[in-house]
Amino acid sequence: MNRLQGKVCVITGAGSGIGRASALRFAEEGAQVVVTDLYGDAAEAVLRSIEAAGGSGHALKVDVGVEEDVQRMIDATLGRFGRLDVLFNNAVYRNPATVRDTDFIAFDTALFHNCMRVNVLGGVLACKHALPHMLERGSGSILFTSSTSSIAGEVSQFSYGASKAALNWYVQSIAATFGKRGIRCNGILPGVIRTPAMESWANEDMKQAFLELQNVPQLGEPEDIAAMALFLACDEACYVNGALMRVDGGMSCATPMAPVVRRYLL
Repeated sequence: MNRLQGKVCVITGAGSGIGRASALRFAEEGAQVVVTDLYGDAAEAVLRSIEAAGGSGHALKVDVGVEEDVQRMIDATLGRFGRLDVLFNNAVYRNPATVRDTDFIAFDTALFHNCMRVNVLGGVLACKHALPHMLERGSGSILFTSSTSSIAGEVSQFSYGASKAALNWYVQSIAATFGKRGIRCNGILPGVIRTPAMESWANEDMKQAFLELQNVPQLGEPEDIAAMALFLACDEACYVNGALMRVDGGMSCATPMAPVVRRYLL
């Protein structure tokens, strides 16, 4: 408890899933949490949950793909709390077309640009406006939600995976550029996480198939990512910078043959 006591944390895309779980966990650990989401009512609902549990914070409707919204988010945080310690860039472009992006020959350029605008540019712009204040204080932790889709080829979601790969470059470049001045920047690469978005497109057969690829006995939950985010946000991670942390149930630790061997030989 109290691992974020006295800190002010901004979380984008915090109205549901990983962002919601992280906002609740950060508040539980003593942070003042600025809950932001494209859907203002969702952000307000998370703030009410934080307050009901004895925490405090602020809720904002923010489209991270619009620089004016991002600047307003940072300015509102500083105006209300006077500081910014943690920026968690978690917002992601949600559209059914992302899941249906399975035909490379019919590449959807609009989808590509929307994924890049929200998944990459949104976080970069937030860093642009937050960094001057963090640098003035000589400390700060910046997090990005990436994906295991960013580290290998896929047969679908071509624009989503590409956007997350681009995001990884910014994580490491921000870490290298500002690390000597007290700013840490790290990325979290979730595997299969049972978020509301995932539940909307993955049927039970798909979930079982995903489970067979993992090297733990359960699928991931948003709280599993929130736990990693908490560690990277707090001072315990002071020596962790520029890391791309896989939280994927061991899916990427074994060869592709492991599920076959496990099923037929063990």
